[in-house]
Amino acid sequence: MSSEGSVPLGEQSFVASTTDQSVWVRVAVKGGVLGVQLEPAVMHRPGHEIAARIVACADVAYLEGQVALRDHAEQAHVDPESLAGIATRTDLEQARARLREL
Repeated sequence: MSSEGSVPLGEQSFVASTTDQSVWVRVAVKGGVLGVQLEPAVMHRPGHEIAARIVACADVAYLEGQVALRDHAEQAHVDPESLAGIATRTDLEQARARLREL
């Protein structure tokens, strides 16, 4: 989910959370993690489980940004070969499925 539709794509950020909303991660469209929020409900879990949730949320948020970039490029009729390294909706859906499994 993009943070603000009126903000240029290059300045947007994307947020993902666990299904129980105990872990939230915000990622810039360029891939940098802007913030991590841990709710009290997750704090009883072992550290490696919390880390796995943070990484899975970051993956989803990052891929949402990459898919937004791909969509923007496709709308601008960029040569499809130039998009070869940019994530697809399939990549995003696979990351979302991994996040749901946690």
